[in-house]
Amino acid sequence: MRRLLARPSRRRARGLWVIEGRRLVEDAGRAGLQVRRLLLAVPRPDPDALDPAVQALADRVEAAGGQVYLCSERVAALLSDTAHPQGVVALVEGDLPPLPPTEELEPPVVLLEGVQDPGNVGTILRSAAAAGAGAVLLDGACADLGHPKTLRTSAGAMFRVPAARLGEPGGLARVAGALRERGWDVLGLDPHRGRPYYTQALDGPVALVVGGEARGISPELAACCNGFLTIPMARGVESLNVAAATAVVLFEVARQRALRA
Repeated sequence: MRRLLARPSRRRARGLWVIEGRRLVEDAGRAGLQVRRLLLAVPRPDPDALDPAVQALADRVEAAGGQVYLCSERVAALLSDTAHPQGVVALVEGDLPPLPPTEELEPPVVLLEGVQDPGNVGTILRSAAAAGAGAVLLDGACADLGHPKTLRTSAGAMFRVPAARLGEPGGLARVAGALRERGWDVLGLDPHRGRPYYTQALDGPVALVVGGEARGISPELAACCNGFLTIPMARGVESLNVAAATAVVLFEVARQRALRA
């Protein structure tokens, strides 16, 4: 499990996840993923020391054919990247919700380029799920979907909204170009250029293009956009955190779509 955490490419190739926390493990199970191994930290090897909700999870895992192990808190801490481990860690097998073909994507869609912080990627996934996004597509430079911080900050959202990593070079640009050819508005988020986001009609087929905080949207992907959106800010403030900015615009999309309905 530690090797999988250290080697995302191996984890992705084998369709495996290392997930921490009871609720996140339950979310993965509800999404159809299989819990192969469940490690539960107890002060001593005594099943009676388990929280009832954790015991119920263990019972469900065993009933479905998974293996449940009791372990020391030290062992559980070796598989955690938090200061206060929850003591519930699982090896889970399966795929995320399938990504529809480009021609079947439902708006809004979020295209992430070079968002390297796993906390930002997880938060964007959580906002996308809450705002009713149809999918989130990431390029190969984005943080890994299986990173513990991505999983944790997504709060299970990646098991509810289709999300996929497009590893091939130019993958996002090809999707953006295909969507634009089908009449979508492909709109880049930029702190300086573009029209205020609330003045743009966003209730139709929209794809939001979001670049990393350091470099923004690449020229190649920017060329696929047919407009740019800016979030006006108070004097002296240069920009918002990328996850916060994405959430602001996503919920404006959701607001306009609700008004249209």
